[in-house]
Amino acid sequence: MGFGIRVYTFRHGDIVPVDASTVREVLAPYAPYDVPEGEPVAWVRTADGSEADVYLDHGVSFDRPGRGVLDLVAEVARRTGAAVLLLGNPATAIVTSEEDRRHLPEDLREGAVVVLPAALTGKVIEQVVRPQPEPRFRPMLPPFPYHPDPVATGSVIAADETCVCCGHDQGWIHTGPVYGADVPDGRVCPYCIAFGTAAKRYGAYFNDVEARRMPDEAARRIRERTPGFATWQDWGWPAHCGDGGVFLGAAGAKELRPYPDALDHLRGLCAEWGWGPAQTEDFVAALDKEGAPTAYLFRCRACGTHFAQADFT
Repeated sequence: MGFGIRVYTFRHGDIVPVDASTVREVLAPYAPYDVPEGEPVAWVRTADGSEADVYLDHGVSFDRPGRGVLDLVAEVARRTGAAVLLLGNPATAIVTSEEDRRHLPEDLREGAVVVLPAALTGKVIEQVVRPQPEPRFRPMLPPFPYHPDPVATGSVIAADETCVCCGHDQGWIHTGPVYGADVPDGRVCPYCIAFGTAAKRYGAYFNDVEARRMPDEAARRIRERTPGFATWQDWGWPAHCGDGGVFLGAAGAKELRPYPDALDHLRGLCAEWGWGPAQTEDFVAALDKEGAPTAYLFRCRACGTHFAQADFT
């Protein structure tokens, strides 16, 4: 991780020797060599492949410790009651009690971080070294009846990005295709899709629809107010029982196994293409969620039947 850590015990602002036998007991199981009897451990390697050179003087120095080594640093500190010093400008100390803070040198006391022994872990040390920002609050997405979970399907992602339509960073952005001659470059937020803003402002639409197989209002909602998704070929959003299907996501052979009704529907499509049983079964077995050929799983809003479209280059 490119930094050094020192583990020291302090009393009244002065360094006192750390308990060398405890340090050896903690580190010896992680030494990738035979440590001579009575000698300190000079090198450690943890299960994740992290390494660090170790030096024992009055305290313990870990040079360039990897992420896994930080757990050893934390254990040494817990077992010896020592402070963890993170070298930098300024230096930072982690101690396990307010009493230990009072024993630190004066220049370290004010900025010291107190972590109870049971809570001191390598992850906590890393957080002090490289603080992570608080997760950003992202508002609830608007409802999409024909595409109810666009985050799960990848059509909408969390992003700190300005919407090309409304000009705001809404915390989410649409990743699917946008059609329309007047659509500007950039991506659209899901709110401008759901509320029809992009459709009204730019004549944008996000999906083609199977002609005359669903009511005009359903077709309009799917075209103009439903997040789209990338496909290998252009085809219309399918219908079932006189309404548009509910898109559940791209699917491969594995993802389709729990939906025999969708598999039967795909076999029916293959028969319409003039394929025989052997070619059909080879095709169904080759379906790949991430590649080609791909299936797209839908559910009927009226009867609940699952059905699928197939797509390939």
